[in-house]
Amino acid sequence: MARRGARPPKLSNERRGGSRTEGPANSWNDHDHEDKEEAALRLAERTRRLALGLLAALVVARAFWPSEPNLKEGAGAGLVWVVAVFLVGGMALLPSLVTGKFAFRWAPTDAAVIVLTALVAISSRRGVDWRIAINLAWEWVALGIVYLLLRNLPRTRGESSALALAFAATAAAVAAYGLFQGAVELPELQNAYRRNPALILAQMKIEPGTTAQQAFESRLIGSNEVYSTFGLPNSFAGFLVGPLVLVLGLALQNLARSGDRGARWGALAMAGAPTLLILVCLTLTKSRSAWLGLLAASVILAWRSRRILPRREFVGLLVAGAVVVGGLTAAGLATKRLDPQVLTQSSMSMRYRLEYWRGAWGVISEGAPSFARALGTYTFWAGVGPGNFGSHYLLHKLPQSSEEIQDPHNLFFEVWATAGVWALIALLTALGSALWFLLKPGADATAEPEPASPDDLPGRSTWLVFAAGMGWVMVILLGRINLFQDDLLPRWLILGFAWLLAALLLAPLWRRSPMPSFVFGAAAAAVVINLLAAGGIGIPTVALGLWSLVALGLNQRENAPSGRLRTVESRLPAFVLGAVAAAVAGTFVGYTVPFWQSEVEIAKAEEFIEHRPPDFEKAENAYMLAEQLDHYNARAWVGHAYLQFLAWQSRGAKPEDLRWKTILIQMTKAVEPPRSPDSWTLHSERAGMTRMLLNRVASTLSPRETIQMQAKIVEATRTASRLYPTNAMLRARLAEASAEVSMFKDAVKEADEALRLDVLLAPHPDKRLPTAVRNQLLEKKSDWAEKAKQGGLPATP
Repeated sequence: MARRGARPPKLSNERRGGSRTEGPANSWNDHDHEDKEEAALRLAERTRRLALGLLAALVVARAFWPSEPNLKEGAGAGLVWVVAVFLVGGMALLPSLVTGKFAFRWAPTDAAVIVLTALVAISSRRGVDWRIAINLAWEWVALGIVYLLLRNLPRTRGESSALALAFAATAAAVAAYGLFQGAVELPELQNAYRRNPALILAQMKIEPGTTAQQAFESRLIGSNEVYSTFGLPNSFAGFLVGPLVLVLGLALQNLARSGDRGARWGALAMAGAPTLLILVCLTLTKSRSAWLGLLAASVILAWRSRRILPRREFVGLLVAGAVVVGGLTAAGLATKRLDPQVLTQSSMSMRYRLEYWRGAWGVISEGAPSFARALGTYTFWAGVGPGNFGSHYLLHKLPQSSEEIQDPHNLFFEVWATAGVWALIALLTALGSALWFLLKPGADATAEPEPASPDDLPGRSTWLVFAAGMGWVMVILLGRINLFQDDLLPRWLILGFAWLLAALLLAPLWRRSPMPSFVFGAAAAAVVINLLAAGGIGIPTVALGLWSLVALGLNQRENAPSGRLRTVESRLPAFVLGAVAAAVAGTFVGYTVPFWQSEVEIAKAEEFIEHRPPDFEKAENAYMLAEQLDHYNARAWVGHAYLQFLAWQSRGAKPEDLRWKTILIQMTKAVEPPRSPDSWTLHSERAGMTRMLLNRVASTLSPRETIQMQAKIVEATRTASRLYPTNAMLRARLAEASAEVSMFKDAVKEADEALRLDVLLAPHPDKRLPTAVRNQLLEKKSDWAEKAKQGGLPATP
């Protein structure tokens, strides 16, 4: 049998069925044909390697810029990366078209991943905020393509192991930046915020006095968790825990191998630094679910290694592990990077999760009182679309819940709420089959690891590790990073040098032993356990880590059907896949290019506004063009409204300057279909803007016009409160606004509800009503009740 991954041998004329005694003309033609075939094979192999190298760089690069989608900006930051994935996918089909041989791997897990990706993509049509839904759906599609490419582009176990090495080095790189962030950047940012909060909020594009400011202060001042290039510590932990398990599992395999003990301990010593780096950073995230995942994976590794390690070494490893964990915990407590509440408040954290999951079930069942009724709801079967969970969740959020979440903090609830029950079944099938294939007992479970062939080790795939490292350079383009802005240059340098150093230190460990599939299974299990309570399956980098572990682990099972590389002597599969890819790419262009064009015009408008003096006319033209280009993105209309306000102010904010009326028109259009009408924040901003304008122009309005504007305030505030019914502040504002238009019965009802919610929010002081607002409601409520008895408008149903 030819060695997998080796150069295809020349085919002699005899092996091709020819005769040894053919004439010179036939011999010349046969040799010419063989040369052309060999040239085609060389071209195909080079193309495959190029595609695999670019794929490795894309996987590395995706971890080097923020992964969590920015919903306020359309969640489009990862679309350039999606384009790159499409290009690599197209390149991966070229070798089959050149040689006429289609090589592939296949397992039930692959089918489930394809179905899951398709269902999530289809569910985007259900998104009320369609622009966010479609942009995130494309990231799901790209993740599905990356999974299939990782399954089929590597030809040997060594290439799959090299990709795993690059993955581990990436985790070490973001961990190194996480430590720098915790030691240098976060203290500097905290001090800067204390000196000038307004400046930092403006730089972060956070509106003062909003819940976003409260959440930002809580994370910046009230906690010291590191999050590196991620938006949240839990997401960061979900990315770290898988590669950490890979390194620990491979270390155990090296200990179990006989041979040169000096080389063994040297490789383990060199790998100790990046391993400890990842472990320290994982500890500082304070992610309990990631710790539990690491513990479960460690149990799996220990159980599978119990008979291949001498008992003395096995017990010594357990003791050493306990000492390291205890030492890290003691150091964290001593330096106040950890606090006892991390453990003592575990029950409270679990209570929060249960509250989130009850709200998530409300989204899935559309608030149905029973499971039988839930079966009759559309969301149960089809979901709400990617990125649209947050607005639906607020309708079912428990009054005492702590925050407005954007995902259910559970991977199964998240997929179910996003794309329906069939997507949930696909996810369960994908993960269940993958863990079964990777973790089921094999012949090597109780024996010393077999000697590795050269193709099993990443030594011959050094080129692939180098290619993966090019993701450090690629991120500048894909992440649209300006290295001379803010702190991005130090971050970029730390990530690059840490990645290179980690790869060099881990390489000796990787060269000594092939990576068993059960190690990938343990790593995937750790990530899944983390996602059970942290969520984040919809965050590209976290999901990429999970599906990469599954794909590479299945590739290691070369002797099983799930890992065996099959070949079909035909170009038809490549042609069919190429046609599908062309259709997908065309759809992507049609849906995404208008968004990009609109974003370019919005950026131009913002630049014109920042000019000194501002060029309002050019900014207005840019916003108007942005509105025409993309009808689904509300950013253009909101920006246009604030532009009109700035222009009105620059002219003296005179009531007779009727430009102020266009402000309200633009704010109203921002929440009209096809844009999302379910943004409670935009409705609240619309009410606030209307009130501010009324205060400035009231002296010039007739009583009828005044009442009309007051009615608009009531309508906008009522809409916001119906979209977020457990928001005490919205209820208080609605009570005030209702009283202004003599709707005293409504004012009393909303005041009572605001005060009731305020009591329920006692465990969360930052969510409660300000003391002045609470006292004002208590004072005015009795007066409103008296006026309601005397008359006034009837209560709103």
